[in-house]
Formats: sequence, structure tokens, C-alpha cells
Amino acid sequence: MIRIIVIGLITAATAVAWAQSATPESRPYTHAFLKKAAEMQHAQISLALLVDGRATHTRVKEFGEHLIADHKRISREIQELAEEKGIPLPSGLRDEHKQKLKDLSPLLGHAFDREYMNYILRDHQNDVHEFEEGMQTVEDPDVLHWTYRTLPMLRAHVEEARWIKQALQTN
Repeated sequence: MIRIIVIGLITAATAVAWAQSATPESRPYTHAFLKKAAEMQHAQISLALLVDGRATHTRVKEFGEHLIADHKRISREIQELAEEKGIPLPSGLRDEHKQKLKDLSPLLGHAFDREYMNYILRDHQNDVHEFEEGMQTVEDPDVLHWTYRTLPMLRAHVEEARWIKQALQTN
């Protein structure tokens, strides 16, 4: 029994030492995850900025403001982690998000509210999935800890978006 415990402790200590000593180049999953997370934040902020002046439903407007604040904070945290780890981050939007901005831009009122909430719900569900996968692959303990702290907020966004989408369908 003691032998099993000792072997387990040695294995755990070796894994922690490897994770702490690995260079950014030897942490490809951490590098890719932070890049993707940064792209997600840029997209969420850009899309939420469209809400002002286009949305009519009060809950959609409030949700947009809430998303801007939360995703700006997350974006700052990602930037700090990336700088600390020496990982360069992308500064722009991916083509799919540029296209969605283009698609949403001409919409106003209830049409905007519905389309925005449909997209935001799907996009946040994808974000949650990406974070859950990240928890399985990220090699850096600091990034992993940050992921565990951030995921509940993203899940809360999904639930709030689901509720608002449902409210829009019943109006």
C-alpha cells in the first residue's frame, strides 16, 4: 500500500516538475488554446458592441453590456498570461466572425435581437466546449487554473443567452 502511494507521489511530482519547467515551445496545446481564447474574446466584444443602437429588447441590451465588461476582463487576463508565458496573440478577428459582424450590421430591432441571440448562444456554447477541451490538453498549470476559474462565467453566459432567446420567442 505504501509502495503504491509513493509511486503515485513520484509520478505526480514528475508531472508538476515537467509542466513548470517546460518552455512555451514545448507547450503547443497551451499556446494554441491561449490564441484561440484571445480570438474568442475579440469576437464576443466586437459582436456585443453592435448591440448598442441596434437592439430593442432591454435584456438583449443589458446582456450586450454585460458581455463587453466580462470579455474585456477575460481578454486582459489572457493578455497577461500570454505575456508572462512569451506567447504572441492574434489581434484581429477570424473570417467567420468578420462575416457575422457583416451579417448583423444591417439588422435592427427585433430582427437584430433574434439573430444576435441565436448566434451568441451557439458561439458561447462553442466557447464552453473549447474551454472544456482546453482543460484536458493545456500543459501549463497557470493557464489551466485560469481556465477553471473562467469556465463557470462562460457557462453562465450560455444560460443567460438561452433564457433571453426563449423570452424573445415568446414575445
